[in-house]
Amino acid sequence: MTILLLGCGNVGANVARQLVARHPELDYVVADLNLGSAEKLAAELGGKVRAAKADVLDPACLDALFDGVDLVFNAVGPFYRSAVPVIEAALRARVDYIDINDDHDVAETLFLDPSFQQRALDAGIKLIIGCGSTPGLSNVIAKMLVDRLDVAREIHLATAVPFVPDLLSPAVIDHMMHITCGEVQQFVDGQYRKMPGWGGRLEVPYAAPFKAYPAYFIGHGETVTLPHFIKGLEQVTNRLGFFPEAGSEIWRSMIDLGLGRTEVIEGLGISPLKFLTHHLSSEVGRQSLCLDLSNEPWAVAMRVEVRGLRNGAEVCSVIEQHLQLPVEETEDSTADPTPTCARLFIEAYLAGQVSGQGLLAAESSVDAEAYVRAFAEQTGATFIASETQIQRDLYA
Repeated sequence: MTILLLGCGNVGANVARQLVARHPELDYVVADLNLGSAEKLAAELGGKVRAAKADVLDPACLDALFDGVDLVFNAVGPFYRSAVPVIEAALRARVDYIDINDDHDVAETLFLDPSFQQRALDAGIKLIIGCGSTPGLSNVIAKMLVDRLDVAREIHLATAVPFVPDLLSPAVIDHMMHITCGEVQQFVDGQYRKMPGWGGRLEVPYAAPFKAYPAYFIGHGETVTLPHFIKGLEQVTNRLGFFPEAGSEIWRSMIDLGLGRTEVIEGLGISPLKFLTHHLSSEVGRQSLCLDLSNEPWAVAMRVEVRGLRNGAEVCSVIEQHLQLPVEETEDSTADPTPTCARLFIEAYLAGQVSGQGLLAAESSVDAEAYVRAFAEQTGATFIASETQIQRDLYA
């Protein structure tokens, strides 16, 4: 068994570290556009790991890399540029594929076009997208709550993030602008609908030590794949907000000023987005956007709410995960749950525990209860669960 791991950034490298430590008998290829990064990681991991250069936008390069490979894991962002080219290569090579795609338009391209499912079936492979923390763990938690109901009608996801310029790396800014500018896909009244990014303001009541914070529509794969695989849903929404609220207002102002645009400015040679990514990573950018967080938790909250019916009662079930942020950043930090989430999906695949064929997503491919339990056991993560029931006469 040979696994090709594309991308040697923080997430990709930590997935490799976890896999090699737990499965040293397998062969691995770690690949990155920066060959030096791949070679450094391969030397660190040792054993049956070799390095390669990977240009995910070069079909010939990908075809050569996929030769003799049994599974590809894609951690190369941004996924709105990388995912489909790598999936096309997987289809050509008839190689199973897993990624941590978190861009809504990739999910739309794949799931709203039935040809991708048919092509994957014809190739006899599994294409599993969105196997990180969100989407990924978020989808599986939603599926777990749905399975506990007789009828599921609505799924609402929300995330609260402290507004800290130091956490907004150039890659994060690129992704965040991509999923908040323009129109983003939501599932409303039983239909896929484009909604205004960073619109749909909703006050979300998070559990302590968090408070209620406003959240806004974002483009993520959950709103595409959850209604695709869970039939009968009427609503699936996904929102995010910064705290304190001034952070969300700053983000809104940057969108309104066009700083998320990718067109090159004549005479400057860079786009507004390129300027923004450099500005926010500079000392002056960090200082100018620093907000007072002294009364806020140093953590991120992810909330999954599912509404439906059980035994004739209207039920609202909520699970929150609170993720403490590290005080100091380290190269192999395990504070980000994404590498562990991805590794658990890969291990489910290796164990033959991924169900379904063709084009799949996190919620359709693993046993939800078992996956969430394994994540909690292996990370020490705690989940805050609550449920309210409103009895009503269904025949009234």
